[in-house]
Amino acid sequence: MQRKTLCIEVNTVGEKNLNTIPCPICDGSINGVSVEEESIAEAKRIPVLVPAKCSNGHQVILFVDKQFTVRDVEAAGQVVHDGGDDDASSVDKAQSWMDSF
Repeated sequence: MQRKTLCIEVNTVGEKNLNTIPCPICDGSINGVSVEEESIAEAKRIPVLVPAKCSNGHQVILFVDKQFTVRDVEAAGQVVHDGGDDDASSVDKAQSWMDSF
């Protein structure tokens, strides 16, 4: 008697997979994003912002409503450091930023 193995994707209890959507930056797609039901259902503000990456590595922000529908997707902002010492601690960097005001 032969046994057949069935492989299925199983999420942990309380997780939902979001639908695949196109990346706003390139021709790639954003897929495989799962969110906890509780984080969406109990959110104080809707839509909920969900960080994700497309298949080409672009960082994006998904706007998800209570029905787990992606209502919008935008490119995530890039952090830009304008000069200074790259070896400085984060405290020193924060202090120099505050001093600039």
